[in-house]
Amino acid sequence: MDQMTDRPTTSFGPARRRVGPAVASLLAVAGLLLGTAACNRDAPDTPAATVTLPATFPKDDVPLVDGNIIDAGERSQGGVTVFSVTVQAKPEGYDEAKKKLVAAGYTALGDGAGAPDSRSAQFSGKGYIVTVNAASAGAIPNAVFYAVSKA
Repeated sequence: MDQMTDRPTTSFGPARRRVGPAVASLLAVAGLLLGTAACNRDAPDTPAATVTLPATFPKDDVPLVDGNIIDAGERSQGGVTVFSVTVQAKPEGYDEAKKKLVAAGYTALGDGAGAPDSRSAQFSGKGYIVTVNAASAGAIPNAVFYAVSKA
């Protein structure tokens, strides 16, 4: 017994120290390969389930980008109702969302100060104010977020 470390001593100590890191490296590589294989599906960014829009969402007046709706809600406060919708879209989803709103008759009120991984814009039309935000990185890749309220 080694009194300094409270570990049993062995006669093959240096050889064991060299094998340990090699085994750990092999296990790490195997884990990465298995993880990559398990995640390699035809649609890797597609959530398992799709959420439905609130029943009162103005879907005929507010076009949404193509993709899977992964979050949707409605909140009323002080007589104002705000809908929030998150769509997991393709990488060009933000630009598509803006084009759809303009094509539906919305006026662009302006773009927010964007960053390489996030952008925002606000639109007015058909009695609504629509704010569109997009993040290309993060927990939900290529997410397009909508906030919709009566004008």
